[in-house]
Amino acid sequence: MMHNISWVLVEAGTSTFEIILLFTYLNGFLPSKEVARYKKIIAFFAAAIIQILVSVYFYNEPNVLIINYCTLAICCALLLYTGKPLYRIFSGVLLVAVLVVVELIAICIIVMILNIELPQVQGEPSFKLIAVMIKNILSFALIKLITNFRKSNLRETGRAYFALLMIVPLICLIISLLILELVIPNGPDDMTMVLIACLGLMYVNAVVFTIFESLLQELDKTYTYKLIEKQLELQLNHYNKLAENRAILSETIHDFKNHLNCIYNLYKYNNHDELGRYLESLVNVSDSEKVIDTGNPVIDALLNDKYNLARKLGIEFKKELNLPSNLKIAPADICVVLGNSLDNAIEACKRIRNPVFRREITLSMAYYNSYLVIVVVNTIDQKPEKEGRFFRSSKPNPELHGLGLQSIERTVKKYDGNMVFDYDDPGLFKLQIVLSTA
Repeated sequence: MMHNISWVLVEAGTSTFEIILLFTYLNGFLPSKEVARYKKIIAFFAAAIIQILVSVYFYNEPNVLIINYCTLAICCALLLYTGKPLYRIFSGVLLVAVLVVVELIAICIIVMILNIELPQVQGEPSFKLIAVMIKNILSFALIKLITNFRKSNLRETGRAYFALLMIVPLICLIISLLILELVIPNGPDDMTMVLIACLGLMYVNAVVFTIFESLLQELDKTYTYKLIEKQLELQLNHYNKLAENRAILSETIHDFKNHLNCIYNLYKYNNHDELGRYLESLVNVSDSEKVIDTGNPVIDALLNDKYNLARKLGIEFKKELNLPSNLKIAPADICVVLGNSLDNAIEACKRIRNPVFRREITLSMAYYNSYLVIVVVNTIDQKPEKEGRFFRSSKPNPELHGLGLQSIERTVKKYDGNMVFDYDDPGLFKLQIVLSTA
């Protein structure tokens, strides 16, 4: 069997899949280094070739196989990924431990379902290969399940489809066992097509999950483009407002002498009532044209937009801002967190029908020791309705701002932050967000 070309090809396919497992696991657990793409490809093929050679020549030496795979996992983790060295080494060792346990489970499944002896599985290379393939199917599903939920790369809508997608490895596992049970009566001499069929089922999982994740990435790109378009629209409106204010200021300066003459004449002829009205009109002009200016154009544009919207709806908007101009948070992420937070607050104030409660929003943003702290407090006349972990939304166009609190949570996790709700105080809903910019 060692010199059978078909067996060697199947062994090569199985070993390559184990390297796919390795990189899938590391990509999910460790942040990648800034390494050229071709170097990563070279590292992948080098690891695959080493794994193939060791698997072919030492297929009957489990200790050698485990040591080789563990060495490859640790080397790839240290060379291609960032983080504490001890954590990277631990990640590689943990992967090997998981695969060993899953392989034992796969062997037990074969023994119990097919009613064959354990020495037969361990002594027959074909059965060992099938056990490895079943192990790979189970391991791939397990790794995808853990890494995707651990990194929170999926949206809430994507997670529902991902749960359905987990049926694929289960079906592949059942089909593999059925095929094996059908050909067992013919003896182990007629296993070539079985090995190839199981190999194909093993790679079906990788293809299906890859297509699914590619579709999610495209959805994320579309979502990001919408955020960028909204951000640019807000900034354009902000700059137009600044231009209008600049023009008004230029006119005021140009007419300053005339204003002084008018004020002087009203004072000179003791026309105090008219003088008061005239001064009030000048003050109202300047007050009505105030523009929020924190030094951060994205935050300024967004806050001005929400501030003006709140005023139009009769909502009092109070703010306390203490921010650096060079905040190390991506503009799109600021739009997600701040935009959705204020949208939720405005929506909650709009729903207030009880005249006892004022419509009011208080925003506090401060920067302390590489942490951005955002607190949004809004008045409510009734407690929000829970829907899962979050709250029921009544917004007419949710696609404009993503998934509300879910989008905020997703971005907060990206910055190793935290998000807390508090609505115990009567008539108040408080959202507290902390983002790390270190």
